[in-house]
Amino acid sequence: MKRLKVLLFLLIATQSFGQINAAKIDRSIWPYPINSKSDFDVTSKMEMLVFTEVFNDYMSLTTSELSLKIGVKNVSEKSVKEWEARTKKLLLDNFHNLLDESLPKYIPIKKDADWNSLITLQLNKNISSELKNWYNSSKVFHQDYLIELYRLAALNPRITSEIAAIDENEITGDRFKQKHFLLTFDDGPTPQNGNTDKLLKVLNENNLKGIFFVLGDNFNQRLNSTSSKSIELLYGQNLVASHGKIHKSHQKLQDWQNSIDYTQDIIKSNIKSKEIVYFRPPYGQRNKVVVDYLNTHNSKVVLWNMDSQDWNKDITGKQVADRQITLMLLWRKGILLFHDVHAKAQIAVPIIKEYFKKADINWIDPMVVKI
Repeated sequence: MKRLKVLLFLLIATQSFGQINAAKIDRSIWPYPINSKSDFDVTSKMEMLVFTEVFNDYMSLTTSELSLKIGVKNVSEKSVKEWEARTKKLLLDNFHNLLDESLPKYIPIKKDADWNSLITLQLNKNISSELKNWYNSSKVFHQDYLIELYRLAALNPRITSEIAAIDENEITGDRFKQKHFLLTFDDGPTPQNGNTDKLLKVLNENNLKGIFFVLGDNFNQRLNSTSSKSIELLYGQNLVASHGKIHKSHQKLQDWQNSIDYTQDIIKSNIKSKEIVYFRPPYGQRNKVVVDYLNTHNSKVVLWNMDSQDWNKDITGKQVADRQITLMLLWRKGILLFHDVHAKAQIAVPIIKEYFKKADINWIDPMVVKI
């Protein structure tokens, strides 16, 4: 019976080998507004329950079945199992942090629910008719999203990424307090009056702050075409950090040390900000030598746990917002990844803020709060 369930799951959910679609969902399908912190927890609980249901199906797959499902030929079984264990632990912690009044609503769960009780809830049978459409859409979203995550886990450590920390000093967002979120933006700055300028205007209008992980070459081009003072005024009270000199993987880049030093030096010479210059490796790819070097040169790796996919041509700004809203409800804390060189963040960020304006969440100001 269990094998039949697994085979049915593969038949329904399998995509073409190697074909990966960015997970997307329409948040308007969820029929209830979030007007309080209790509403946030009810909505969060439901999103976590659907993820847990789908996640449990994935964990039932054999390695060969998983390989076919996610399009990775040589699956790192050790990495996958370690990631699954961390994810289960994180999910249980999130469930245990739900407000008591959220537990009985729509699908009741116990205050200290264990994994077995969560995976035997039979959501499809017990969910109300008014939530059926949302449930089906959410299930598809999490099937697609888990393909993204499992691919990263299956490729690690031969291709490192945000899926796993290399060192305890790396910042992933998993250790943030509940309902604390950090906005981050990669790859800028753009030329003057481009998307970086437009996004910073949007952030100012919404009273939000974030970290901008700049490419050294882009920063230098902007500096040469304007001035140090102009760049400092551009970023204002947002934190400027390093994305390396060029956008290439630092896991195998021969000139990685120069890439780090160059960008760190140009930031320190032109921006008055925190003494530490955080580093985000392009694609999240780095190795222990790179991380150790950063640890001894007043820097830390900052990764993310909520990828907007805003670089993807197949996702709109509104879909980016809906995706990030869903991931915030799922993970309940952490670091949102956007790219200021693309226009979609300008659309998505205000939508996200508006959606959660009554939810009592905390937007981290990286110039004020230590991450």
